[in-house]
Amino acid sequence: MRMNKITGILSLTDPSTRDMQPLTTRRPVAALPFASRYRAIDFHLSNFSHAEMDSAAIFIGGSGRSIYDHIRSGAVWNLESTLSGGIFTYSQTYMKQHTDDPHFGENHFYENQREFLTKSRAEYVIVGGGKIIGTFDFLAMRDFHMQHDGDITVLYKNMPVDEVKGHDYEKVLQFDSNRDVLEMRPSSDCDFTGETAPMSLNFYMMNVSKLIEIIDRATKEGIRMDIDRLVAYYSKFYQVDAYEHTGPIVNFDSIKSYYEANMSLLNKDFYDAVFHGERKIITKVKNEAPTYYCSDAKVKRSLLATGSYISGTIENSLIFRKVNVGKDAEIRDSIIMQGSKIGEGAILEYCILDKNVTIEPGVILKGSIDNLIVIEKNKTVTA
Repeated sequence: MRMNKITGILSLTDPSTRDMQPLTTRRPVAALPFASRYRAIDFHLSNFSHAEMDSAAIFIGGSGRSIYDHIRSGAVWNLESTLSGGIFTYSQTYMKQHTDDPHFGENHFYENQREFLTKSRAEYVIVGGGKIIGTFDFLAMRDFHMQHDGDITVLYKNMPVDEVKGHDYEKVLQFDSNRDVLEMRPSSDCDFTGETAPMSLNFYMMNVSKLIEIIDRATKEGIRMDIDRLVAYYSKFYQVDAYEHTGPIVNFDSIKSYYEANMSLLNKDFYDAVFHGERKIITKVKNEAPTYYCSDAKVKRSLLATGSYISGTIENSLIFRKVNVGKDAEIRDSIIMQGSKIGEGAILEYCILDKNVTIEPGVILKGSIDNLIVIEKNKTVTA
């Protein structure tokens, strides 16, 4: 074991996946494209990299193809394979959780998690989900954990009540007079009195031995849960401290929240806070030509990636890589993902186009902030 070394486990099995379809029909929330050139998982792996980790495990509810294709060996985040390191991915955990196959029964359900922890040679482990992203300082969180007597340290942020109330997947911390965590209560069970609430960001720091203890207890008691929810479930039996994150976060728990998170990046102050802070967000580099703007292109208050061809009007929108916008096309208040083609004279307002969508010439799609139009991957929309 290396003293003070941290390893990480990501559980990409967030229940909000079903609330974000069709964007999450073939990918977990953490694989969602974000900010014209990133994916949500870039934030998690960047945080791991900045915490000097050399190993991480990723547990995926369904198919892991979109994750595998993006992360490959993990070399971009300094997580390429070493003697005890590398990125280890485990897919189809939903099937394992609900099958009656005795091989996946109570005595085997956590075998991959336990084996990974044992081989990691780490002293500490950070466990978390995939839908809340930010630039989290896990080294500072580890130091906080070491300085306190708690068994588990939970990462939290004081959030405006309006961003917690009605979000049924979120947990709100209940403190005692010493600021120890008494309970992590579902937001639907909370009575909010102030303007802010301490919301769990669903990341937990503990000794590797403590997580193995929780896993062994769950195995003995026949409890089968995804690892992040397992820690939250058993936290009531342990002393829990709380470490506050004060920077910006993004919470993907609905189509609207995904849209608003991307649109918030058009505010320069928010963009700088997310991407120009001390801990940079790392992603795969794609060496592409700059985006080409025709003489009749009109672009205002928008964020565009490389490799696109723009001949129409774009306002207040995000355009990902290799997008073709035809002559006299108009795009406003929309998100257009990689490889999409917008035909001549088409009009899009308040739309989210997944990858490789084709909008034929003359098509008009007008949504609203409360009625976003979402076109799933590889679809063609005709006039």
